[in-house]
Amino acid sequence: MNQKAEPGQSARLLFYVTALFWCAQYSYTQYVNPELIRMGASGLFMGMVAGAYGFTQMVLRIPLGIMADRIGRQKPFVVIGCLLSALACAGFLVMYTPTGFLISRGLAGVGSAAWVSFTVLYSAYFPHHEGPRRISHLNAANMSGRLVGFFLVLFIIPRLGVKSSFSFSLAAALLAFFLSMTLKEPRHVKQGIRLKDIVLVARDKYLIACSIVGILTQVVAFNTYYGFTVNVAKRLGAADAMLTWLNIALLIPTILMNLLLTKTLLARYSARMLVCVGFILGAVYCVLVPMTQNMTQLLLLQILGGSSSTLTFGVLIGQSVRDIRQEMRAVAMGFYQAVYGIGMTLGPVLMGVLIDTSGLDTAFFAVAGFALLSGVLSYYLLNIPPQQQPILKEEAYE
Repeated sequence: MNQKAEPGQSARLLFYVTALFWCAQYSYTQYVNPELIRMGASGLFMGMVAGAYGFTQMVLRIPLGIMADRIGRQKPFVVIGCLLSALACAGFLVMYTPTGFLISRGLAGVGSAAWVSFTVLYSAYFPHHEGPRRISHLNAANMSGRLVGFFLVLFIIPRLGVKSSFSFSLAAALLAFFLSMTLKEPRHVKQGIRLKDIVLVARDKYLIACSIVGILTQVVAFNTYYGFTVNVAKRLGAADAMLTWLNIALLIPTILMNLLLTKTLLARYSARMLVCVGFILGAVYCVLVPMTQNMTQLLLLQILGGSSSTLTFGVLIGQSVRDIRQEMRAVAMGFYQAVYGIGMTLGPVLMGVLIDTSGLDTAFFAVAGFALLSGVLSYYLLNIPPQQQPILKEEAYE
């Protein structure tokens, strides 16, 4: 395919595939913990299920990135990612047991490990210098797909029950899969990412600092608003449909804060200040959530959660490649995403142990303290001035 001939059609198609993919990946997540509770699973096991999603991404993101670059194609990994998302949804339906949920959530994580290929392929449809801006567009598809999925599930759940959220996600994933097979891929010269390249990238001090803080961010996120806040909602007596409203109430401020971040905040304040404030907001969120008396209060607190997510994760994902040469940014991003997967994996497991031993409220208060310490640590770790000349030398690409 000629890259300049029809980038619009292929790019638009991938935009829709991306929206469908993330719609499939997230439309059921708010029901995983409540269903596990209904099945009699412990807090530890719920943490293991949540952690399985991060573990498979942590293990596979770098190998998949290397493989995609060596064969010089991204489309196969996009197609496989969509297929794995569909298989994960089918797994939930066929194996509706705690063990089945564990396997299926891990499989969903394998599908999400292909996200780097989505972003690389999408940016390949446009001139090189437009890459970062176009990836921001694809992130909009990510969030839009989730939001549309949440609203559609709102109408399905009261009529067909919780299991229908998994069926809906399966349909979205299958549609993404079939559409992805029709994508055209620009010609790509095989570059072959070497172990040496990854080692060179990992020497960047600012990338290491962002990756460490990224771990802390994911611990807070997946222990609370991406994980166990639904447990608080069920304790308050929330109906199944209300759990989806909980995700909508989180996602809308996330989107709005992201717009504010890109247009205003990053130009006025330092990244480390924004990340520190994000952790403080997360700490306040964790203190207040267990104290809520009704769902209205909990829904309003999701504004804090969404703002915290954007000011931490949203800032770090851009900052992580600040001092990395353009040619190696895909490698650096894969490294960053693999490292922060540690937080997605271990955080929920530790949260589950805390819930089993000390109760849900104490677990949230512990995460609040962790978030405050993370804010202080991030303020010092990210205090690294930009490199005048990137440390990665030209010979890394020879």
